[in-house]
Amino acid sequence: MPIMAALVLLAIQSCTESGIGTSLVPTRTAVVSDSSFKVSGRTVANTSLPARTLTQLLGNINADNYGTLSADFVSQMMPAWPLDTAYVSENEIDSCLFVMRLPIGGYTGDSVTPMRATVYKLTKPLPRPISSSFDPTGYYDQNNPLGSTSYTATALQSDSLADVLDGSDYQYREIKVNVDRSVAVDIFRKFKQDPEIFRDPATFEEFFPGIYVTTSFGNGRVVNIYDTEFVVYCRRIIKEAEIDTTYTINRSYMGSTEEVLSNNNLRLDISEEVKTMVADGDAIIQTPAAYDVELNLPVQEILDRFKNDTDAQTVFNSVSLEIPAVELVNSRSIAPPEYLLLIPADRKNKFLSETNVPDNVTSFYAQYDATNGCYTFSEMRQYFLKLLDEKGGIAEPEDCLFSLTPIDVLFDESSSSTGYNYTNYYYYLYYGYFPSSSSSASSPIEVLPAMERPSIVKLDLENANLRLYYSRLFENN
Repeated sequence: MPIMAALVLLAIQSCTESGIGTSLVPTRTAVVSDSSFKVSGRTVANTSLPARTLTQLLGNINADNYGTLSADFVSQMMPAWPLDTAYVSENEIDSCLFVMRLPIGGYTGDSVTPMRATVYKLTKPLPRPISSSFDPTGYYDQNNPLGSTSYTATALQSDSLADVLDGSDYQYREIKVNVDRSVAVDIFRKFKQDPEIFRDPATFEEFFPGIYVTTSFGNGRVVNIYDTEFVVYCRRIIKEAEIDTTYTINRSYMGSTEEVLSNNNLRLDISEEVKTMVADGDAIIQTPAAYDVELNLPVQEILDRFKNDTDAQTVFNSVSLEIPAVELVNSRSIAPPEYLLLIPADRKNKFLSETNVPDNVTSFYAQYDATNGCYTFSEMRQYFLKLLDEKGGIAEPEDCLFSLTPIDVLFDESSSSTGYNYTNYYYYLYYGYFPSSSSSASSPIEVLPAMERPSIVKLDLENANLRLYYSRLFENN
């Protein structure tokens, strides 16, 4: 067996079984810690993000040390199946609302700034593929909106189902747009005539291509929306004991869900202060669709440091990377990204275009530590063991070039008592997806390009701490 393969095998065994080797040959152990490695990097543009998001951004915002962001969105619609038409006639359709929901704190900027949202029906299906640079011109009739409304971010609602699920009041905010009842009537008629097209969003798209929502007035806030749906209200008058009694019911006819195509259309004019920092060589990460950082990690140097220690048997223990972060003060309290993904640069686009989670082998993620002002990647050992095993410890240039990109992370928040999962289609369609912060009881189930809200941070690469730990095993004499 080659010496290096034996060392890797020993490394794996020593971390999975206690006391390996001590029953065969008496040994003593010394742990080597080496943090002399230097990290370098540069800011790179990341201006086009794939259409993979559950968050729909809407609004306009301007901030120093950031720039000017305008965000609107287009979305295909998931129809309800079957459409509940029982005991309701076409004439009893009373009204229709387009409802957008956002969780408490689901905005950046001023909560009381008046703004106006306008909703349009798409005139043709959205193109595939589609990205954040998409221009919706030609896909809607600007002279024929479905409806508009003025709004702030302060109207409060309570979700009764969420109350049942977690035993407490879950509060959220809504933006409600009055839509002409003819929209509901057309959908009602179509279901009566051809219910089969409602089974598949691809066939339903031919009848109702989707919606475009934009800001038609106001500046100072961007909201992140987690649920959009068309809610239809029906009214029946029934004579009971010679008295007319009015019954009002509402039904969700269609909505945006993770199963259908949804895309944020982003236009970001980066501020001159940020452009100057980038030109001066600062490492800047900015969202949405602005800047990533490419890192040059001394992978070969770490491998050589481990391999060249030949005075004793060696066991590869761990590699960690801690990157200090500098928060940029701005007028809109735009904070650093909550999560960063560290991945070989040539794998980033494919990883973010598909459903993936970091595997701690070739992809890693870190949450922003606001207390200590840093991002820490602490589980990188398997990456180096893979290079030792598969390449004999010889790193190619692509093995050393990494992308550091902001991400949104979805966690499994299933309720053990109810069996509900907050990311399933039925909960999402009727009640919205409200993400929860990570906890020891949750695990990441999907990683998405960061579009939840604007963010920006400067990374202090000169003081990044890349640390190698390995053990040296000696025979006792």
